[in-house]
Amino acid sequence: MTSLTRRAVLGAAGAVVLLIAAVVAIVAVRSHAPTEGPPDYVPAKWEQFRTSAGHQAHVGHGKIECHDCHDFERDGFKNPGVAVCAKCHGQELSAAHHRDLGAAATHCLTCHMFAPGQVEKTCIGCHDKPQGSFAAIAVHAKIDCAKCHELEGGASNMAVVGATCAGCHEERAPEHGGHAGSKGCMDCHHGHEPAKLASATCGSCHAEAAKPHPVAHDACISCHEPHTFVASQGKCIGCHGEKTTLVARLVPAHRECLNCHEPHAPAQAAAACAKCHQDVRVQHGSAGACVTCHAPHGDDPVAAAVTCTSCHAKVARTDLDAHAGGIACSACHKAHDFASVDAKTICQSCHARETGQLATNPGHEKGGCTSCHGAAAAHAPMAPEVACGSCHAAEQSTAPAGHQRCVGCHEPHASKPTPACATCHEKESHDPHGTIAGGCATCHRAHGPGGVPAAPACKSCHASASLPALHEATGHAALACAGCHTSPHGTASVDRTACLGCHTNKRDHNADAATCTGCHVFKR
Repeated sequence: MTSLTRRAVLGAAGAVVLLIAAVVAIVAVRSHAPTEGPPDYVPAKWEQFRTSAGHQAHVGHGKIECHDCHDFERDGFKNPGVAVCAKCHGQELSAAHHRDLGAAATHCLTCHMFAPGQVEKTCIGCHDKPQGSFAAIAVHAKIDCAKCHELEGGASNMAVVGATCAGCHEERAPEHGGHAGSKGCMDCHHGHEPAKLASATCGSCHAEAAKPHPVAHDACISCHEPHTFVASQGKCIGCHGEKTTLVARLVPAHRECLNCHEPHAPAQAAAACAKCHQDVRVQHGSAGACVTCHAPHGDDPVAAAVTCTSCHAKVARTDLDAHAGGIACSACHKAHDFASVDAKTICQSCHARETGQLATNPGHEKGGCTSCHGAAAAHAPMAPEVACGSCHAAEQSTAPAGHQRCVGCHEPHASKPTPACATCHEKESHDPHGTIAGGCATCHRAHGPGGVPAAPACKSCHASASLPALHEATGHAALACAGCHTSPHGTASVDRTACLGCHTNKRDHNADAATCTGCHVFKR
């Protein structure tokens, strides 16, 4: 090889090396090109697009390469769509805005702007109107959504960030939200609903709140202060005012409304007495046994009970004026045990003599006092008594005139008649017949069915042959005793008038004589 040829070969080799080096340099430079890309691919309008919020966030601050989103060698710099977002934002794509909303579902470019002149959309820009099942936002509409909502975060996207309410709201309800599973404020409040609607959520946790309520107690917060939820005595007084309460001065438990009134059933207060007074069991009255007599909120703070006569006015004028006056109701009726009254025992406490006699009176001792005095006797002892004839019909129907009032002769509690006949028939008791053996009952009976039904004939005792003096005279012997003896309880009439009734021819015989028996004797 000549020197000329050698030089030509070396020169060609050097040119190849230089060409290879140039190619390598170009490739190296191209692979390390700046963000805006090769001038041949970057459109002139890049200068406007780079100012958009989306490009500023991704290229300006995020240091994202153009080719990470744009396949400019194939498609140029046209809008790549939302599919490329998933390369970095897969978690955000699963957020609530992009699913479960049907036709209202959104995508990244709904809110994030990449074109020049477009303003980044705000949440309220869409949510000032109803969106699907979400109502239009009114409450908190002017507050940055990110203060309360986790705007980025996959499945938990849009969830309320914990403890953010307290940043603006001083209200606290630590005890109310202390239960397991509590969401704090969100247990009752929904962030975009008026606060007053929270009161309608009580029933979702509290069964009592869902039940029918007493009049004017239909709102929970009427008694429960929001965020403290303690129903205090002051709340009761705020609506009902100060009440005069049964012996509250002596019984501290009566001073607290809630000791008697169940908050969710205040009308059942009458049944609350038994919670403290378990030893009292009484059935009396229709308004509830205790409050029938013990007025919970009466006019008199000192009175422990209403008077008996406030209900039982027919019994007496006052509680100290029963049983014909002077007897207190409590003398017979014991508090809380009104019905268990043993009539015999009660009567005996005052009427010992009568009940003692009654014990030995056959037939009367079994029925007790009420068998004759009637069931109303306890409260009306002067009321008409049960007629004796209701039991003693035969005796009463056979009693002669003047003797039909049984107690005229009989002591009602004793077993035998107490007054003697002479009590009424004193004059008759001193005549000759009044002193005979057997007494009045020899000729009379007070009533049947025993005894003589009528006075026997005089001659059953006074036979004609045994009568002295002129009784034996023929005319006199044939004459009925009553012809001269006008009364069985007196002596025969001895004046002239009686004798001249038969002896008319003797009218002028010793006309001056006052009696005939001065000469014409009937006794020996």
